[in-house]
Amino acid sequence: MRVVVPILRFRWRTIVFLTLISVLVFAWQTLSLEEGIFFQVDKPTKLAYIYQINPSYQIGGRFPTYTIQDISLVYAEPPEGCQKLSNKFIEGEAVLLERGGCPFVEKVLNAQKAGAAIALITDSTSGGDDFIDMVSDDTHRRGDIPAAWLPGVSGRRLRQYLVYEKPELWIQIPLNYTNRSLRDTFASKPPWELW
Repeated sequence: MRVVVPILRFRWRTIVFLTLISVLVFAWQTLSLEEGIFFQVDKPTKLAYIYQINPSYQIGGRFPTYTIQDISLVYAEPPEGCQKLSNKFIEGEAVLLERGGCPFVEKVLNAQKAGAAIALITDSTSGGDDFIDMVSDDTHRRGDIPAAWLPGVSGRRLRQYLVYEKPELWIQIPLNYTNRSLRDTFASKPPWELW
């Protein structure tokens, strides 16, 4: 009997240890997949780079597991998206919204009501390269469409093009990196972003 008890304790500890390791590995894989969300601008060629975004699952839905090809990115009217959006062609498109004026979740819900498929929020005024964690307000509302933060340094470039040159650009979002190397990814980052 004395020999059996230590063996059972050893097996129990082994099972607990292996279960804990499995949970930690699963959590790490899930978090690392969510951290590396990217999109690519296809047109215009002068902005054709790969951009990193920071998704927020507190205020919006999950990004699909497949890449959405040839989706148009339009600039929100009004830019902060705190009221009903007045864009004519926003149904099924991605919309670029400005930070400020109201909670992030309000912007996402207004974009969703207008028919947008994806909400990208930026701070083109400051033009910073920081990634912001967009959190929900105290109402605990959440949109169904994916939402992500785009650093202001890139948001400013996209905004300038959309406002002063042409009203839309074409993107692929989210990018699938199973067939791409990290070297190719960083070679395709915009030159104005810090590496």
